[in-house]
Amino acid sequence: MLIAQRPAGKAFAGRWEFPGGKKLAHETPRDALNRELLEEIGVQVARARPLMIVTHRYSADAPAVLIDCWIVEQWRGELASLDGQQLRWCEREELATADILEADRPLVTALRLPGTFVRVDDPETLAQRLPGPRGRDRAAWIVPALPRDARVVERLRAHGDHVFVLDADGISLCAAAAAVGASDATAAAGATVSGAAPLRGRVVRSAAEARAAADAGIDFLLVPERSLSPTEMGAVAAAQLPYYVNVAMPAATDEVAPTGKLWWKSG
Repeated sequence: MLIAQRPAGKAFAGRWEFPGGKKLAHETPRDALNRELLEEIGVQVARARPLMIVTHRYSADAPAVLIDCWIVEQWRGELASLDGQQLRWCEREELATADILEADRPLVTALRLPGTFVRVDDPETLAQRLPGPRGRDRAAWIVPALPRDARVVERLRAHGDHVFVLDADGISLCAAAAAVGASDATAAAGATVSGAAPLRGRVVRSAAEARAAADAGIDFLLVPERSLSPTEMGAVAAAQLPYYVNVAMPAATDEVAPTGKLWWKSG
């Protein structure tokens, strides 16, 4: 992941953020992405996909900043610092310890987590989920307990996966250094970089639960219900956290799409 340090003379100088800039009134988000990255770091975007949209206020009297974040998967040209900023490549987990602006913190969580969560009732079957020679996309596995063989979790984590343990009491757990604690109420992901705080998630079934999770400092949400109304889903999105929605839920009609998918029926 590429981050940029804000240069001297700008607000929040010395802090880090993702490259980008302001969208002009006549531009689409993708047009703005193309122009800003060409102006700031000298690359032409060839392929990109949306990640999530967040809104943040740095103070009560400050205007809200809306960030439409995209992942650039392919580009042309050589990276260059054209705006006086320092550039830095980070592994996903390194982002957690960088001094990144508060508005970008939900984006860091979304980048650290896989795009798909899968519930598995028998933890011993996790060994069957290990990537083969050709690999596969990263995933987050939700199990009721850790498998007996800790090496399974280590190998999944080496691939970039996360493993979450359901906790019926709703208490955040981190059962082992290599594992994630999670719950039907709360989830916590083990950090892989020294100093990186564990991620905490929560399973929510209503807008009220989503708001309460955000107020409690939770990092991400899992939404297993299949029949929440568009209004309720809009309120979940308004929590300004990455959220993962049951694949059985009808496709959202509003512009704020879920961050990823949740296979809640045991797989």
